[in-house]
Amino acid sequence: MMNQILVEEKIGYDWANKKMLVKVYDSLKYIVEHSIDKPTWKNVIKHMFILHDDDINRININGYYSTIRKILKDIKVIEYYKGSIIKGSNWDRFYSEDEDWSWFVTDTSLGGSGTILK
Repeated sequence: MMNQILVEEKIGYDWANKKMLVKVYDSLKYIVEHSIDKPTWKNVIKHMFILHDDDINRININGYYSTIRKILKDIKVIEYYKGSIIKGSNWDRFYSEDEDWSWFVTDTSLGGSGTILK
């Protein structure tokens, strides 16, 4: 069993949301920067499921990871323009190899939210 107190002290209380951000990380970048498909959240999640060999037929794609989508919007990693995902002002920061994710926290309550700290 994982020591929850140690996880919160060392990683942060929002580790579960950040783990979900890691899962969607590659798919979001691919769909926004390289895909010929329209950059929508539905296409990001479809790509993520295909990438991880998950059964795409067992979920409602539109609602899946909606909290993560909201967090990404709150911390300005993504924005929407005419129904398509576009890069937000913190896109490069989010994908930077030189910076960790301590610049933001996520609220793990129902609906979730993201807050920029620095």
